Formats: sequence, C-alpha cells, structure tokens
Amino acid sequence: MDRQDLHALLTAAMVGETPPQTLGGRVRPGKVKSRLIEAHPPGHDRDGIADLLSEISEFSGTRVERLGDDLWGLLADRDVVFFDTLNERFWLLHTTATADVLSRFVTKELLGRPQLDSAWLPASQLSELEGERQWMNSSFFADDLVPTNGGQNGARRWRLQVEGFAPQDLLEVVRRELPRYAAATSLTAVGSRVVSPGVGDVQIVADYRGGFVSSGNSFDLVAGVLWRTLDRYETFVRSLENTHQLRTVAVGDLGLEISGEIATIYFPEPVGDLSAFVSGLFSCRAPFRLWAVPREVTSGEWEANAVDLHIGQTLRIEIRRDWMRVLLDAETCGNTLARLVANLQHRYHAQTTLSPVAA
Repeated sequence: MDRQDLHALLTAAMVGETPPQTLGGRVRPGKVKSRLIEAHPPGHDRDGIADLLSEISEFSGTRVERLGDDLWGLLADRDVVFFDTLNERFWLLHTTATADVLSRFVTKELLGRPQLDSAWLPASQLSELEGERQWMNSSFFADDLVPTNGGQNGARRWRLQVEGFAPQDLLEVVRRELPRYAAATSLTAVGSRVVSPGVGDVQIVADYRGGFVSSGNSFDLVAGVLWRTLDRYETFVRSLENTHQLRTVAVGDLGLEISGEIATIYFPEPVGDLSAFVSGLFSCRAPFRLWAVPREVTSGEWEANAVDLHIGQTLRIEIRRDWMRVLLDAETCGNTLARLVANLQHRYHAQTTLSPVAA
C-alpha cells in the first residue's frame, strides 16, 4: 500500500463505500479521525520507528504491519490505526474507529510513553486551520490551577460552541464587552469547510490537542490540510528550540559562551494563589507532565528545577504572580513550551502569551 492507496481507502470510507474485506473489515465507513503526534523514537531513524511501533503493538495487544514506505498499521480485533511516519518526528495517525476507541488508544497506549506526546496547538496555531470557518468551540477548566476561593477569573469553568458566519468573532466580543469572562475564552476547536473544484468538498474539525475529524468526499484534500498544519507546527516547535534552548560553547582556554534566550510567559491577570498554582503545575499528571519539588525563594516568587516527563529532559522554571520564566536545557523538547502555553490558555487564562516567539 502506498500513500495514494491509503488516501483512496480513506476517501471510500468517508463516502461510505469501503469494501468490508479491506484489512479484514477493520476500515469502517464514516468520518476519518486523525491525530498529530510528536515522536522521539530510539535512534531518531526508521529502525527506531519500527522498534517503537513494535513495542506499542506488544503492550496494546495489537498486530503491527508495515503497509508501505513510512506507512504502518496497528490492527486490533475490530479496528486499524494507520501511522504515517514520513516525517520521522511528527507523525500523522488516521482511523475510522469511533472517537472513544481512538481516545482510549491514544491516552493509554501512546501518551503514557515518554517518547510520544500530542501536538499542542496554542491559539495562534489552531486559528490557522485552512478553509471557510463554520464552527468554533471554547472550553475552559481552571480547577487544576485556581482554587475554588481564589483567583480573579470570572468563569472557572466554561463551554461554548458556536456555528455560523465567522463564529470566532464571538470570543472577541466577549473579551471586549465582558472582561469578567475574558480569561475563559480559550480557543479549543475550530471547524472549516475546504473546497477545491475538481478535487473535493470536505469538512475538517481540529482541536488544540492535535486531533482532527474529517468528512466529505476527498481524503486527498484533507491530507493536504493536515500536512500543511504539520509543517506549520514543526516550524513553530523548532523555532522554540532554536530560540530558547540554552547551550554553552567553550571559547578559548577558560571562557564559555552561552546562547539561547529565556522564554517568558506572561499572565494577563496576576495569579491569586501562587502556592496552589505551583502545586497544580508540578503534579506530574497530564496535561502538563512536569515533575519538580518547587520552593518559594521569597514571598511571591517560586522556582523549580523540573523534569518534563516527555523524553525526561530538564528545564528550570521561575514563577511570579504575573509571569513565568522557562529555561530549557540544550536537549529539552520545544513541544514542552507549546504544551505549557496551550494548557495555561485552557486552565489559567485564555490570553496567556509567550514572548518573544508568538504563541
């Protein structure tokens, strides 16, 4: 199977024409669900990809098959998840399994591994989804970082879904006219219609965790959107690494030259209960995946030498009520910063920003 065969198969599924014998009936008619995953396979090469997929297959009780160059399938009893690993670091997953089945598989079998992480799309990345915007979702959950009786956010929990012309404009109206709720107006998911004459007409929904759901009559058209999204995200993550990874180089006999910039994350509203905020941030749990024993240096200032549980690299974080500074180790993944900003936008304040690289 080559990539064209895969796209034809998924197009058939989208229009309800998938032959039942395909891969033992594991490709079902219906919407195609996709995920953008960041991967660090052993050796960072194709042999490492094969080893990592074999490990996932063994522990998940599935069977792995190499379907073609850079294309793999993990076959369960009733479903198949396709892995497109053309980009060795940023993978695309596709399946026609139900959303619940895919969510359990990704959460249990993929994201529990240090080599794998979701792509985390801060608002500026998510808003770049192509096509005519038809749908928007905003979801905010502050319980992890803001105690019940603390903080200044008007809305601790919030869900909003809007369909129609320019739905994202509603968030701007709320931010401008109802500042009490501005903190909650995170951009969680968007839906677009993408039309290409002679090619197809599709609808694509994307969320900030790198998840996509597609319907219509051309997976070729969907794949083009997904690959361009992947390219933008890879550029974003690598720019974070190029800018913020701190490196030292020997200069002469006794000197050291330090390169890299400290990343500063600005909070639009001061943190009300800094102790609770710090505790929630370094709990080891998803979505932040950070472990540390933070300490209060002075009143209103905390610091932590943290470990990112994705690939196990270190970073130093300094926190005050109105900003957070992040010092990345030379090998710490840029996805760490993307994850931190995206989840602060959904759990502390929607307008949290990273400077100097736009987030």
